[in-house]
Amino acid sequence: MKFSLLILLLLSTTTWAKWTVTTYNIRNFDNDMREGRTDLVELAKILKSSQGDVMAFEEIVNIRAFETLVKNNLPGYSYKITTCGGGGKQQLAIAYNPQVFQFVKSTEDRTFSGTHDGKCGSLRPALLVDLLHKETKKSYTFGAVHLKAGGDNRAMTKRWQQYQLMQDLAKEYADKNLILLGDFNTTGYNIKDQDYTKFEDFLGNSELRTVSENLSCTSYWHGGLGGDDYQPSILDHIVIQDKNMGSVTEVKLGAHCAKVECRPATPGELGVSYESVSDHCPIQVTFK
Repeated sequence: MKFSLLILLLLSTTTWAKWTVTTYNIRNFDNDMREGRTDLVELAKILKSSQGDVMAFEEIVNIRAFETLVKNNLPGYSYKITTCGGGGKQQLAIAYNPQVFQFVKSTEDRTFSGTHDGKCGSLRPALLVDLLHKETKKSYTFGAVHLKAGGDNRAMTKRWQQYQLMQDLAKEYADKNLILLGDFNTTGYNIKDQDYTKFEDFLGNSELRTVSENLSCTSYWHGGLGGDDYQPSILDHIVIQDKNMGSVTEVKLGAHCAKVECRPATPGELGVSYESVSDHCPIQVTFK
């Protein structure tokens, strides 16, 4: 009887094994000329509470500091990082737990940086990392992106071109398992302007959905409204194919966004994670 119960327990554990994916823009880590050095103690707390089996990071400026960050806070993890960081030298990385995922290959798509000759352009590239989930033997391609920032027409036009590149990518991977994640800089997402419409068109045309559709914010900015409160916005996304949305069991928001529940807030209310780590917050998805 005990043996039968043990077998049932093992089967149940295998069937319902869960894994997590996180994305986090860590704001010019660790060399922000305006904000100063990152508070590593606070960042360590955030990483501990938002640790995923796969993690995308944006705005890595100091590569050596990032190597130390992973070593100290994600022990045993492996990662891939872009060699191109655009004009701001902001590289992207995907870290993963090798106990859960096996590395297959990685590709740096520099067309996202604004070039077609393989050179590093003024924008950030896309980082595509193929991983095999060891338990299910299911393959995934994780695409980390950091799209053009800004809400003016020139910036949005460049970002819309990147939406088209992502749409082409989604079609290429339609028969596979693609997860796009990172800082999409969707400045119009909250106010539902033309940028929001273009983004939603990209998702609809690609049979994709963003988990941020159920979030109220992923970052904060001053907003130019003249008051003391900073405004919540949605810039970060984990984008999943429609066919895999049924595997999502939880979407989690971290850092100051969770602390103030996405309400307008002063920098003091947002706290150390905003002032000394990043204006963005980590978002995490749990899959079954």
